Amino acid sequence: MSDFRKIEQTIGYTFGNKDLLQQAFVRKSYSEEHGGQNNEVLEFIGDKALDFAVVRIMMEQFGIITEDKEWSEFKLRNPKHFQTRYGEGKFTDIKQDLVKKQALSKAMDSLGFQNYLIMGQGDTKQNRQDSLSVKEDLFEAIVGAVALDCGWDMDTITRVVESMIDFDSYFENDLENSQNNVALVQEWFQKNEGRLPQYQYLNAAENTIGESFNGAHENGEGLYKCQLIFEREYFNGYGNNNAEAREKCAECFYNWLEENGYIVDPILEAVGDPDETQSIRQLNELHQKKLISKPIYTFKQGYDDNGCAVWRCECLVEENGRSFCNYSNSKKEAQRMSAYESLLDLIGMYEEE
Repeated sequence: MSDFRKIEQTIGYTFGNKDLLQQAFVRKSYSEEHGGQNNEVLEFIGDKALDFAVVRIMMEQFGIITEDKEWSEFKLRNPKHFQTRYGEGKFTDIKQDLVKKQALSKAMDSLGFQNYLIMGQGDTKQNRQDSLSVKEDLFEAIVGAVALDCGWDMDTITRVVESMIDFDSYFENDLENSQNNVALVQEWFQKNEGRLPQYQYLNAAENTIGESFNGAHENGEGLYKCQLIFEREYFNGYGNNNAEAREKCAECFYNWLEENGYIVDPILEAVGDPDETQSIRQLNELHQKKLISKPIYTFKQGYDDNGCAVWRCECLVEENGRSFCNYSNSKKEAQRMSAYESLLDLIGMYEEE
């Protein structure tokens, strides 16, 4: 990996020891072939640091040390005590949801860091960079590298974790259905520019871009700022953390792309070429990106003249204004066919037989 700057800009942290950052991207398969260190121990360190950071963020979101005799929202009378919105069981569920393999892998997909992995020949041939476990390991290794480089400064570790996971979208909605303009912008850059977007970050305490924006905080826009520059245009986003600021910045940039004719059809841009074998996943991606409502599938089982099971699947997407129905001996195949017709209709390619 020749350019660390893009990684550092994205996570909002500059390494004093660049070797640690590179080590976070070295798979064991590479070190076995070429020698040197890999990222396995960094994964272990990052796993523990990530747990601490996530719990801290959760408590800041849902807890408070009361200062009044009564905290009216919770109707509790425990002045100066730490009180939370939820109990231990709920917090356990939330934490597991935030750090599970699928969540960390999804965060890596949004950031595109897996494309920088340094792997051995076997891993490369098998495209292991696309594995959920490999992307999870990479996420943890990066956090571990930051933890060692900053001397276990938890403020720094927490900021980096916040820049890599969109906590606010999870807390406000849920992890699966949150708006993800960051992913849309990344896909557009990779497809049209052949590179990842280069975000720059600063906050009121660390003026890394070289300007003060305390007024943004006073106006309720947040202490953190994210900036993206494209064709001499500046796109800014403000938030209470790096992840929120990046989402706002990406939303601003994506809206500009639409307004200036770079994206003619947002659905077609997001889904790419319709693929019947991937139609269920493609429809689901459109829903996750908040471009369509959630597809509704209705199934009914019947039998043909030979007594063989026949499945009927109806797919309804609100934006189509109509549903599509197909039959097959396979339940999944019937669903796939109906999803594909719905997908074609969304992008104006469906033809009546």
